[in-house]
Amino acid sequence: MRSEYRKVSLLAILFIVIAACTHRDTFSENETVSTTHIRFDSLLYADADSITPEQIIKYRSSYPEFFDLYVNRIIHLPPTDSAKLASNLNAFIHDKDVQDIHNRTQKIFTPVVTQKIFSGIDDFLKHYKHYFNKQPAKEIVTFISAFNYSIITTDSLIGVGLDMYLGSDCEFYPSIGIPEYAYRRFSKEYIVNDVIKGWYQSEHDIDHVKKELLSQMIYYGKQLYFADMMAPDMQDSVKIGYTAKQLEWCNNNSKQMWAFYIEKKLLYATDEMEYMKYVGDGNTTQGFPEGAPAKTAQWLGWQIVRSYMKNNKTTLPQLLEETDAQKILEKSGFKP
Repeated sequence: MRSEYRKVSLLAILFIVIAACTHRDTFSENETVSTTHIRFDSLLYADADSITPEQIIKYRSSYPEFFDLYVNRIIHLPPTDSAKLASNLNAFIHDKDVQDIHNRTQKIFTPVVTQKIFSGIDDFLKHYKHYFNKQPAKEIVTFISAFNYSIITTDSLIGVGLDMYLGSDCEFYPSIGIPEYAYRRFSKEYIVNDVIKGWYQSEHDIDHVKKELLSQMIYYGKQLYFADMMAPDMQDSVKIGYTAKQLEWCNNNSKQMWAFYIEKKLLYATDEMEYMKYVGDGNTTQGFPEGAPAKTAQWLGWQIVRSYMKNNKTTLPQLLEETDAQKILEKSGFKP
């Protein structure tokens, strides 16, 4: 299970409400984007009995960027001529396990449900266009990846692997070794957030971020604030991937968490094995009491960035371009 993000060169309560609404008043609900919605998973199976070399040529003509990306990078069919590719693609879609995945996907992602997802992604694109004065993608495509990819983004398209969102009760996920804390979020409610996260990570590569806990905290804090601005009506628990109880725990223990990081002198830790205990995903944060979720440093980074944006006249693009984590912390006035 992977999430491939662009570039596919070749993914206190009052305070929270106020912070999440920062700049929202300037967004016009009349903002428009022009997108094409493609249910490629359904189209592929509609052609299941007639995938010929001619059909391969048609796919390449109709979906010039997506099709080769799909067969070569997503489902890993080797590059070859149209005749051999038609044979390999037929074998893929008629595989019993893949057919089971397709059937489950069709049952969950009805036309009504899928249209709601397309609309949610369109709303993200509208907000992005408002803040950055450009539309980042023209096509939104759904597909089956055989559990290889959840989200893909390129300069012109967003792809969603629907088989990665079949619900936390789907027996496929534990059977292929995906941990429970991860597949708990494999449901349709998380798709739009994963698209927003994937787009952010494609434009702001974490590999370019300083290997230090504070810098990592602010990176993820900016990512979560970006989600605040791109999907202002989305629940905070969805943005960070917490349960309601886990989010409540963080809200109730923010002072103690911050004191822990300060007292242990962790903010400037540069040992990746050490700081990943606090920003990495998992069941809990190592060294924290029962009930504490994982990635608490991400949550604190989020609150720091929210405070920074509340207390400074900074635009969203300016925030994302600011690379000085220490400056953001100092100017945030953050006091949990």
